[in-house]
Amino acid sequence: MKERFLNVLKWFFIIMGVLFLMQMLLIAGAFIGLSSFAKTDINTIGSKSPKIKDIQPIINYVEEYQLKNGKYPEKVENVKVKKGLNYKYEISKNANCYTITTKKEKDNMQSQYQHCKVSSENSNSSSESYVEFNN
Repeated sequence: MKERFLNVLKWFFIIMGVLFLMQMLLIAGAFIGLSSFAKTDINTIGSKSPKIKDIQPIINYVEEYQLKNGKYPEKVENVKVKKGLNYKYEISKNANCYTITTKKEKDNMQSQYQHCKVSSENSNSSSESYVEFNN
């Protein structure tokens, strides 16, 4: 009887140990999962971003034109940019977005900046995107 009691007690402690380890793994997984929500790798572009520093004069011209005239300009000319930087300005068909594509003469790196602004009676929406790629 004593041997059977010790055997039952041994299996009881083994099962309790396994359940304890499973509980610890579950809690650790929950903490890791919750901490992943706190970390975001989203970088805002904003007007002070060093990535768009080279095209900032174009952006300033386009935004000022839009404030004065209520729409984006069809063409951008005579805006001074960094020497060796070629740019192409395009406006969308609905005139809510403009895109500036740049290419440096030194390398194959191209970048594209897009800004969209939609305003209606009850809402306003604005978005920016910036992409760099090799050609």
